[in-house]
Amino acid sequence: MTVEPAVKEDLSKVYDENLHDRFCLWKDQSGRSLKGIAGMINRSTAAVSQYVNRIYAGNVQEVEKDIKNLLEREEDLQFVSGPKEFVTTNASTLIWEVLQFCDQKQKMGAALAPSGTGKTETCKEYKRVNRATVFVTADITTKTPSQILRRVIEQVGGVGRKSSVSDYLQALIARLKGTNRLLIIDDAHFLSWEAFELVRKLHDCACLGIVYVGQERLYEQMKGTEGRAYLFDQIYSRIAMKRDKFRISKKDTRAIAESHCPGLDGECIDFLAARAKGQGRYRYVTNLLDVAMMINEQYGNPLGLPLLMESEKFLMGD
Repeated sequence: MTVEPAVKEDLSKVYDENLHDRFCLWKDQSGRSLKGIAGMINRSTAAVSQYVNRIYAGNVQEVEKDIKNLLEREEDLQFVSGPKEFVTTNASTLIWEVLQFCDQKQKMGAALAPSGTGKTETCKEYKRVNRATVFVTADITTKTPSQILRRVIEQVGGVGRKSSVSDYLQALIARLKGTNRLLIIDDAHFLSWEAFELVRKLHDCACLGIVYVGQERLYEQMKGTEGRAYLFDQIYSRIAMKRDKFRISKKDTRAIAESHCPGLDGECIDFLAARAKGQGRYRYVTNLLDVAMMINEQYGNPLGLPLLMESEKFLMGD
């Protein structure tokens, strides 16, 4: 009887499945072209395309060394994976409507709500689902046009070194024109009028969808104060969809509580629903549940109303 020799697997053709999935996720998220990615790893466009489609004829492991280095530099780990469960609430549904409308129609929109109502998590979830979305967060350091411009360039890439803010802006417009991408600016109430004007320029010249997400006072900024209203007229008149005055409901509070801590009784839900209507809203509720679960795990206190009331002493509430 003749025994056939075992066929040895050609390891040069074996894909690192986790790395391949991460790369494809990053490619979709970044919105970069295959040609642009090829230039970043000094490979041909055809080679990148073949790798994505699992038909690369060369040494796969050599290509993956370059891809691994690329991801170490460029991968946005914040959006590689989402939370265990994204909870859909009345607020998140309305915010999603604005994001989707502005994304599909390349319009400007605004989603305005108090802190703790789930604005940021909804925007992050939208980016996880729609990877080409550009998501930046404003803060006290992004009051000038150059600073918000830098934040967007960090997310988009492919602009290169320029000698002035104007040159960077023109290069970014050229980079984004025709891509039909959505730019979300979270905490947009921090922006100055000049920063708003720079974003308007991106919207007008690159045909981007823009959504400003922030606290309710953002709308008053856009309407403009007396003597300065004319400055904001260009921004205010472009807002094609606005959502605000979100309802804090017991149903949504129950859904959030169940995602964090399943099985809470009616008394607990009533207690949490009352807290969700106060300062901190849903974020206060999740923080309260996190403290309660920590105490439960460490000391064995049963999860119930007495533990929630005890846990609240650790928070900033009255």
